[in-house]
Amino acid sequence: MAVKISKIMLLPALVLLALLAGGCEQRATDPPTEPVSPVRPTYTPVATQPSQSAGTVSPGTPTAPPLWRPASEGIPALVGVAAVAIAPSDRAIVYLAAYVLGGIYRSDDGGISWHLAKGGLESVVPIALGVHPQDPQVAWVGTVAGAYRTLDGGDSWQLMAGLPSIPIYALAVSPDGLSLYAGGEAASVWRSSDTGETWSSAGLADAVGGVLSLAVGYDGTVYAGTAGQGVWLSRDGGENWDRAGDSLASAHVTVLGQVDDGRLFALADSHLHVTPDGGESWSMAGPPEFGALSFALGPTGSEQIYLGSQGNGLAVTLDGGVSWRFGGDELRHADITCLVAGEMPGVVYLGTRYRGLYRSVDAGGSWTLLTGDVGKPVVTALAQHPANPHVLFAGTVDGVYRTDDGGGRWRLLSGAMGQLFVQALALDPTGEQIFAGTQTGVYISPDSGQTWRWATEDLGRIAVFAVLIDPHDAARIYAGSWGHNVLRSTDAGETWAPIHHGLETLSVHALDVDPEDAGVLYAGTVESVYHSLDGGETWRASPFDDRPLTTFALLIDPAIPQRVLAGTTTGVYRSQDGAQTWQPLGHETLGATVTALAWSAKEPGAIYAGAEHIGLFRSTDGGRNWQPWGVEDASVYAILADPSGALWLGTDQGVLRSP
Repeated sequence: MAVKISKIMLLPALVLLALLAGGCEQRATDPPTEPVSPVRPTYTPVATQPSQSAGTVSPGTPTAPPLWRPASEGIPALVGVAAVAIAPSDRAIVYLAAYVLGGIYRSDDGGISWHLAKGGLESVVPIALGVHPQDPQVAWVGTVAGAYRTLDGGDSWQLMAGLPSIPIYALAVSPDGLSLYAGGEAASVWRSSDTGETWSSAGLADAVGGVLSLAVGYDGTVYAGTAGQGVWLSRDGGENWDRAGDSLASAHVTVLGQVDDGRLFALADSHLHVTPDGGESWSMAGPPEFGALSFALGPTGSEQIYLGSQGNGLAVTLDGGVSWRFGGDELRHADITCLVAGEMPGVVYLGTRYRGLYRSVDAGGSWTLLTGDVGKPVVTALAQHPANPHVLFAGTVDGVYRTDDGGGRWRLLSGAMGQLFVQALALDPTGEQIFAGTQTGVYISPDSGQTWRWATEDLGRIAVFAVLIDPHDAARIYAGSWGHNVLRSTDAGETWAPIHHGLETLSVHALDVDPEDAGVLYAGTVESVYHSLDGGETWRASPFDDRPLTTFALLIDPAIPQRVLAGTTTGVYRSQDGAQTWQPLGHETLGATVTALAWSAKEPGAIYAGAEHIGLFRSTDGGRNWQPWGVEDASVYAILADPSGALWLGTDQGVLRSP
């Protein structure tokens, strides 16, 4: 799927499936009651050097790039949580499996501070966790390529050779710690009686596509949730397996949990079910209209159940499902990948797909982010106030941020709208009206971020990747989207309608308009550049060569509007005739995915190109040759050239500024 989010985190399908498998441990002890203030890291600017493989440098181009400094204070890091496990014997010890910008992290103070604990796991993605019930130094992690064990609290991990090198989606340990179970992309469950040193396996059935979840009951019964074959159970420690009833026989069962009276809960096809008799009969336990991605059972003896949704908040019951309340407004739009409820009433941990780990101490009434300093912020869009260069806006995975002091400190503007994944920003000529393209549509603030409204609500949830204010008419706004191609508003965002004759079924990642002719528009899509000569009423394809290429960035030469640059999955292309024909440009020195393009504000003709994974490049000869420009090993999603000469970058390492 060639959507802009894939530039930021292109997850394999098996990892997404693992997230749906609910990697969190279903019962955990509560954190320490004594809060500890997190310590923010101190950054020191470091000048980076150009790559030795940069290729030819344009004549007259300086050989050393400028000094870059981080400028992201106040923007939390992107962390994709696959699993959380809290040590039953020491409630201050928490393990976190982060599949985005991550690895394994460990906290010794209940999640307040974290340190990397992934020695030996540098090249694999973690998706499941388990902790020994008596020894918090012993833990296990399931990854996309087998499972690993630590005996020293995460300082080092060793591959458990008795398991196959397949995605391990689920781990479960018996309450006495004597039996460990693993399941994954195979129709088998593996068991170890020596903490993972050796393993034996037992098959479920030929028709079972894989094991997505595991749970060990209070009486020792082992339950397995499968991909498309419901729930299976074993009463002899995993030697033999039988289907747990027929009601869920074709369901994908992604999370399992049992309460002390023997009832078994299963999240099957996004809805919560319960059986009181080992699967002989199942009934709906959750609100039928609430599609869930994860769930957790409350403390032993309680009737608390927590359901986390895919972008629709949280559902909580305190009476076993008789009545439900819906909350988590500040997490609205977030995908809640896992939940863990502590033994202390009201304590809940909540992991999200991109926005980190949260904790509530009031049964989900309010939430505190625990992982703001884990990893790096991801900034996908930038905009500058037209009258005040010290005021900038940043689009991030959890909303729109603003700085009033030139990047010294950022504050969240869009919190009231929930956690919006902002992939595009545009400001009107006054700088007061903000347009934000998000994973659910276009949001508009008329007062510089104080209030917001969902401007495209009538069209439903639409992922928007690009927003363009027409320089010829500020009331005319264009948005590039998934599903509705190009949206247009002619009344400053009050109403919107798709314009896609000739663009059907395509997603649009980039937009630009001819500075001399308001009728000439360009759209970068998943297969090529399209252009329109009549203001978007009709569109025509302009392919690059004999194969489709996704275009993520467009740049028109203001001096020669017929000259257009396109940043694609294989580098930069140039058209000299208004997108009639294209030629590859500088692919010998820049052949990677180009995600952003910008002209220099101080050097006529100089061009900047942001690339995925390999940083920023600069050309002073029209793009024929490119030189690395001081930001390596980063993905650059946005480039803002300040009229003063400063350059701002939105990257997967936060906001960077030079000089």
